[in-house]
Order: sequence, then structure tokens, then C-alpha cells
Amino acid sequence: MHSFPFYLFLLVAGALTWVLGIFSRTVKRVIAPPLLMMLAGILLGFVIPQPQAMLLDYLEVLSWAAVGFGATSIALRFQPQDLRRIWRPGAVVTGIAMLGMWAASGFVIWLALDVPFTFAMVIGAVITPTDPVVASTIVTGPFAEKLIPTRLRYMLSFESGTNDGLGLAFLFLPLLLIENGPSGVVEWLYSTLLWKVAAAGLLGVIVGWAFGTIVKSALARGIIRERALLLASMTMTITLLALMKVLHMDSIWGTFIAVIVFSGLLPTGQRQSADEFQEAGTYITMVPALLVFGMALPWSDWQTYGPSLLVAVVAVLLFRRLPIVALLYGAMRRRDARRGEDALRRPFSSPRDFWFYGWFGPIGLSAIYYVTTAHRHLGDPQVWDIGSIFILASIVVHGVTASPFTRWYAKAGG
Repeated sequence: MHSFPFYLFLLVAGALTWVLGIFSRTVKRVIAPPLLMMLAGILLGFVIPQPQAMLLDYLEVLSWAAVGFGATSIALRFQPQDLRRIWRPGAVVTGIAMLGMWAASGFVIWLALDVPFTFAMVIGAVITPTDPVVASTIVTGPFAEKLIPTRLRYMLSFESGTNDGLGLAFLFLPLLLIENGPSGVVEWLYSTLLWKVAAAGLLGVIVGWAFGTIVKSALARGIIRERALLLASMTMTITLLALMKVLHMDSIWGTFIAVIVFSGLLPTGQRQSADEFQEAGTYITMVPALLVFGMALPWSDWQTYGPSLLVAVVAVLLFRRLPIVALLYGAMRRRDARRGEDALRRPFSSPRDFWFYGWFGPIGLSAIYYVTTAHRHLGDPQVWDIGSIFILASIVVHGVTASPFTRWYAKAGG
């Protein structure tokens, strides 16, 4: 984008960020902010159309940054004592939910669209993660905090933060099988699991501990003040995301782990301030990413797929998440709240918990990042055509239902 289109894009992005920053509490009572951002991008795409290839290049970088800031904002939200209580059930929910959502999405796409099985599993992996950025707009703020219990908000935040980084492992298995055949499994084991995921997590622990120790010592000695801490938390996120990319690691996962360790070393007041500052970074990256996403949507290409594409979208929205959450609900439901069971360890207590948690697993910026990554690897336009319509549908449906469903959840509890 050059001259007028660039400055018009910058004007819309800046104005939208400002408006949502000031009025986000009011907006969330009516509609999820990501939907407004995407709609503005769709309008921009008709006003200043740009080459799709260029937009997808920009989109991969913008969505990567937005997901990175979103995941680290979630990491800063957890207090160490809460994290100790939630990590075991959170790991169970994340692991089982990811496997279930990947399998359900992949099979639906394979059956409905008549594409190769491994290709369907690539798209299934793209839309598996619960998006941390879109999810945060649903479970944060006074409106959500008043109507949704902490146990559900924390579990959804934990799941969305962890599965966004781990989503890379699910994506690269079918990708490598397509690119390299059966030998791709071996490459996936040592290149993806051991290096991109496991080594990134280990490096994240080391770097997070080092950063946290330095900052904690500097705070104790009065060397830095709160303003410097806020800047340090944001620049640490940028540095870690870039470092992991340079090392060809899973940058979102590694940075998420690093910030969890880093935040555990900070006093509560400083951690909350850093979280608020980090959320500003999330908005600054989320708005342009969703604007570009709206501009890049392949409207004319979707028409070539016929009604089967719509069938696949509806089936994914209904069956991607609800069945596996039903299984988790049955296994992790508190039978009797009066027994004093830890609510964070058993987050489900009534059918309304199942419906709320099963419905709100939004597909958003993390899927945008993964679909642009898959598109770059395979060079197949179908990757973008098929992946993007699931993202669009989720942002619209979950964006419209977020406020009324939250109110219904509160009323259903009496």
C-alpha cells in the first residue's frame, strides 16, 4: 500500500484503536470489538482494494504480533497461586480439547468439501486453537467479570493461551506429510516437537526467569520505576517473539511460557500494571491485523465451492467444540459445590457452564496466523479460501452472540 491507500488505512486503524480504547466497556455490552474491526476492514477492502498476495504477507506478520501480545497478556493475568491450582486441569482441558477439535474439524472438512485427508487436517489444525485475543474480549472487563464466574474465565484464558502456542505442532504434522510424505513424521518429531515446541518452552523458562530476576532486583533497589517496568514488559515480549523466530522456534509458545515465569517473580501491583500496558499492545496490533484480514477475504473465490462450503461452516461451528466439551463437562463437573471442591480444579458445576464454555471457543487471530503460515508453505490458494471463511464465520457468530449469551448465562443461574 502506498500514498493515499496507506494513509487511509492508517487513519482508520488509528481512529478505531482510539475509539475502542475509550469506549471498549460500552461496546462489549453490545458486540465483540473484533467484529467491528473486521467489518471496517471489509469496507476498506472495497474502497481501496489491494493485491491479495501483498495483504497475506502483511497479515502473517500482523497476526503473529497480535497473538503474541494476546498470549502474553493472558500470562500476566494469572497470579502464581491461581496458576498452581489451574495448570493440571488446564492441561487436561487443553490437550483433550485440542485433539477433539482438530479431529472433528478435519473430518467435517474432509467429508463436506471432498479434499485430500491431509489437506483437511491442515485446515482442521488452523482452526483448532481457541483464540486468546478474541477470547479475551469476551472474558475480560467489568461486564464479563460481573456475569461470568472466575473459574470459567480463568479456564478459557488458560486454554486459549496454551493452545495457541501448541497449535503449531498440530499444524506442522499434516503440513510435513504433504511436503515430504511418510518421512515427514520423523521430521515432525525432531524438528517440530523437540525443537520448535520443547526447546522453545525450555528457553522460555530460562529467559523468563532471567528477565524476572533482573527486574525484581532493580525494583527492590529502586533502580527502575513503574513506567520503566511497563516499557520493559512490552519490549521483552517483542524481543522474545523475535528471538524465537530467529531460532526457528514456536515463538508464541516460548514467549507465553517466558512471561508466565517472568510475571510470577513480580509483585501483584506491578504485574497488574504490566498487564494493562500489555493489553494496549494487543489492541495496537489486533486492529490492523483484523482490518487487513477483512480486506483480504476472497469473496469471489468462495462462490466456486457451492453450498458444500456453507454446510462445512455450519457443521464446524456446531461440532468442532461442543461434543468434546460435553465429554470434559461430564468428567470435570463438581457434583456438589458444598463439599468444598476447588472451583479452579473442577470448573464446571451446571449445564449452563457446558453451554457457555462449549460455545465460546472462538476462531480468530491465531487461526489467521496459522492459515497464512500454511498458505506460505503449500502455495495452494484453497488454504486461504477455505480457512478464511471459518474465521469470518466465527468472528461474526461469536461476536454477535457474546453479549446476549453472557446475559443469558447470568440469568440462567438465578
